[in-house]
Amino acid sequence: MLADWVELWGEESDCSWGKRIDVTTLRSVPKRTAVVQQRSGYNRATMTSALARQVVVMALCVVMGPRLLVAQTAGTAAVQAQAHDKAFWQAVAASKFAVPTGAALPALLDELTALLGSPDSDLRDDIAYSALTQWIYLQRIVPVDERRRLLREWSLNLARGIGDQGSPSVLRRSFSALALGMLAILDNEAPYLDQEEFDRLLTVTLRYLKDERDVRGFDPAVGWMHSVAHTADLIKFLARSRHLRPEQQATILSGISGKLRSTHTVLINGEDERLARAVLSIVARPDVDATGFAGWVKSLAAPERPGPPTVQDLAVDQNIRHLVVSMFAVISADTRDLPQIVQTRAVLLAHLQGK
Repeated sequence: MLADWVELWGEESDCSWGKRIDVTTLRSVPKRTAVVQQRSGYNRATMTSALARQVVVMALCVVMGPRLLVAQTAGTAAVQAQAHDKAFWQAVAASKFAVPTGAALPALLDELTALLGSPDSDLRDDIAYSALTQWIYLQRIVPVDERRRLLREWSLNLARGIGDQGSPSVLRRSFSALALGMLAILDNEAPYLDQEEFDRLLTVTLRYLKDERDVRGFDPAVGWMHSVAHTADLIKFLARSRHLRPEQQATILSGISGKLRSTHTVLINGEDERLARAVLSIVARPDVDATGFAGWVKSLAAPERPGPPTVQDLAVDQNIRHLVVSMFAVISADTRDLPQIVQTRAVLLAHLQGK
């Protein structure tokens, strides 16, 4: 699964994200080769050997790229996470998240990215996510190129340890999804993502929604995990984007109902309302596919089963019922005088009444 994320985010560069390999350079010989040879002793055989090594590196990147990239990212994050202790970050928070004098912002952002996966809720929630919110969204001191770098890193985080259940690895995935929401909000307010970047982000978001198996909401030992709710928040902002195409509305709705049908425990930590707010972002759009939405709501009806429902079946039915009720409540409470909202409310009410 990691390879799928790298396929989406890694094709622009080699294994280190930054060093672009141009195959044409491997075929050319500099015009001043003789001068280089005379001054440096760098003869043609040496050059040929160097080029051969580059070809080998490229081949390794193709074969091992996903694992090399994830290992490199994990190793870098682990080192950077040790750069400052908790007291340092508590002092930053106490200063209303002023960037410490002399500190390099990119390095601090890397530390905070690592802390998104910390089992310490103080570091993860009160420091890492709060600092990122301050610097990226509220203070807006993170430049566009850094936002794009974080977009790639956090998108890759969504795949790290995917499929695990009951392990702390969900924290990094879930809080990376939540952090990606900030980048989506900024793009809605001050555009900087192009269509291709948006499409990539939407693709990895819906893939994460589908593939995440750890749907725990809250744990007394580590605090909030909330992968479904955090992903719903990200979808909510993506669904407001100028880049969202009409056919992608259906993809999002299908992803939401698909998630609930594959979740065999009842979600009890407000996930239904967060998902409902993501749906609201779609139905409030001027280009909403009202017919498609009505068809999707109809598909949410509990299926007829040949025998008694299983415990898992009942959990699925309850999650979907909670979603429909929450959608009706959230959309009914919306005060905007939009015809599409009025129409959507009527569709949901009819569904709840069994019509």
